Amino acid sequence: MPARGREKKGANMAEESTFDRVVKILQEQDGLEDVELTSDTKLAELGLDSLAVVEAVMACEDEFGIEVDADAAPETVGEFVEMVEGLVE
Repeated sequence: MPARGREKKGANMAEESTFDRVVKILQEQDGLEDVELTSDTKLAELGLDSLAVVEAVMACEDEFGIEVDADAAPETVGEFVEMVEGLVE
C-alpha cells in the first residue's frame, strides 16, 4: 500500500520526512545550509524576511504539489511543517 500522497516525486520522497524536506527548503533560503533547525526555531530568528518566507512557501508548493493559503503566516519551523502536512494529507 503506497504512502498517502507521498509518491509524487520519486523514491527519495518516501525516504525523507516532511520535516526534513521542509528544513532543506528553509535552509536553501539566504544561505542557512549550516544552521541546525528544530521544530521550535522561529523563522524570524533565522533572519528570514517576509520575502524569503514567501519564497520558501512557493518552493514547498512546488515540492509537495500543494497550494498554501496566502494568509498563512507560520512563525516556527514546526508550524511551517504542520501547515505543509495538513495540506498534503
